[in-house]
Amino acid sequence: MQGMGSLRLGNRAVMYTAETLSKGKNRVMGTIQIMTGFLHIGFGIVLTTLTNLYTSVFVIGEIPFLGGVSFIISGCLSIGAEKSPTECAVKGSQTMNVISAIFALLGIVAFIVDLNLNVLYHSSLDYPGYLVLLAGNGISIVLLIFTVLEFCIAVATANFWCRATRLSSNELAAPEV
Repeated sequence: MQGMGSLRLGNRAVMYTAETLSKGKNRVMGTIQIMTGFLHIGFGIVLTTLTNLYTSVFVIGEIPFLGGVSFIISGCLSIGAEKSPTECAVKGSQTMNVISAIFALLGIVAFIVDLNLNVLYHSSLDYPGYLVLLAGNGISIVLLIFTVLEFCIAVATANFWCRATRLSSNELAAPEV
């Protein structure tokens, strides 16, 4: 069959087809993960400077930095696993995408808490303080959207590698007639 190949995972060979390992899918998702990671780190630095008026559980928990690094690593591993799908690369990509999904869930919860703590109506704030609070909430909303995107990509990529290896190993486990 054209498009068939063999992938060595440990002591068993895994068969894969062109449909199983679609070219470019993980490269695009990995690139988005890397860009999202840098975006989290950059906006995390901005939110850190606003902490005098903007209370951020997201920044206090170091989620922008740990999550951003996790997203960058999982993106790099996804791209690497597509280029050379070895057992180590595939399992590393799966593991890092699960870790990234956990950090993304923590980030979603932290952003929801942040937005509830920093309500836009404070009678004690002057106009510049209100603008800082408005900017902090805006950054939190943008990062919340990107965190949801990162969660979806991390889960989809981990699921993709899990399905690719499980389906392929099931095909090999079937006895030949």
